[in-house]
Amino acid sequence: MRLLRIVPLMVTAVFILLSTAELPAQTPTAEPAAETVRIMSGSTMFQRFQQGGATMIVLLALSVVGFSCALERVVRLQKKAINPRPLLDEAMSAWKAKDFTAVQAACKRYPSVLANAITAFVRHRTCPTLELSTIVSDITGGEMRAHLQRAYPLAVVATLSPLLGLLGTVIGMIDAFEVVAIAGSLGDASLLAGGISKALVTTALGLIISIPALGLYHYFKNRTQKFASSLERDVNELIATWFMEGRDASAPEVRA
Repeated sequence: MRLLRIVPLMVTAVFILLSTAELPAQTPTAEPAAETVRIMSGSTMFQRFQQGGATMIVLLALSVVGFSCALERVVRLQKKAINPRPLLDEAMSAWKAKDFTAVQAACKRYPSVLANAITAFVRHRTCPTLELSTIVSDITGGEMRAHLQRAYPLAVVATLSPLLGLLGTVIGMIDAFEVVAIAGSLGDASLLAGGISKALVTTALGLIISIPALGLYHYFKNRTQKFASSLERDVNELIATWFMEGRDASAPEVRA
């Protein structure tokens, strides 16, 4: 009977001892977590880049491609490269005087898509109006499509950057879970949290590259379409003025 009374007391004592023994093992876990936060918050940009691994190098290369493409579009996609107004005025005056040499000279002074169209007008001025319109439309349409195609790398960068960032994050999370698995019972949550934090760096960089690249692509696309519409109006004006109003007077015979 005494033994039956002592056993519950012994079990209760062991339970209390185990409970008090686990407390010191749990309380220090806050220190590694706090240390991890301190280390991550104090990381420099270069350290963040190193944390991302090889994926960050690919993302950096994509950012260089996107920046180069945007800079090229800013420099070359301008009105003077598409349909400069001074060229239109000079060509109108020279054509009215039937001075086709002056028309071609003006085209050389203002190299542009409109200049190529006017040069085609001069060379094929004796062709039927419908055929001449087709020739010039092919020239201007091809060159404007080329301008639009030069902005396409921005769309590629905007598409690939977040995908590569996500790939880097997945790889980083796999590595983080492997570290926790290797640590086993000795591991703590701070190891997993730190690994995931490092992995998310690639996703953040991918979005940082993708968002402006996508915005710039749509900006240059819209700008190209506006220039194309303006160029089409100028070309139609030239066709109506030079070939539909007194064609016989404005389009003399071709000189040998």
